[in-house]
Amino acid sequence: VLVVANPANTNALILKEFAPSIPEKNISCLTRLDHNRALGQISERLKVQVSDVKNVIIWGNHSSTQYPDVNHATVNTPAGEKPVRELVSDDAWLNGEFISTVQQRGAAIIKARKLSSALSAASAACDHIRDWVLGTPQGTFVSMGVYSDGSYNVPAGLIYSFPVTTANG
Repeated sequence: VLVVANPANTNALILKEFAPSIPEKNISCLTRLDHNRALGQISERLKVQVSDVKNVIIWGNHSSTQYPDVNHATVNTPAGEKPVRELVSDDAWLNGEFISTVQQRGAAIIKARKLSSALSAASAACDHIRDWVLGTPQGTFVSMGVYSDGSYNVPAGLIYSFPVTTANG
């Protein structure tokens, strides 16, 4: 089950609590929208294709409290894979404007369009399900809100966005 409706993390946790017959490993929530937005910000900044950027992490909730993290992100360049931090070479932007832009992107779209970013969410849901079912490419992780087992010092029992790799559904 992929929970998209906001607040996505909370709704996924409510689903887990009130539908105990669904195994917790079969419930996730959409933070791929935020993940895709972060990839887009990096690709725009570096003037590269989005498909050349990988391993951005969205930590936390699908909300303005999330933490977009590029510390493991890389870009495919003609000279091979390079760290995003090295290529951007602007920690002030990465630690400031980049984070706030990703955190606030949904609100900015609603303010500008007077409508939600429904098509972006639908595309992100497709990306999420594709990777969940078909697996993530070797060496690539994506962001998914999943049930915490206590990894990364995130309390067990929360639905939280982590870096995730998937295989065989």
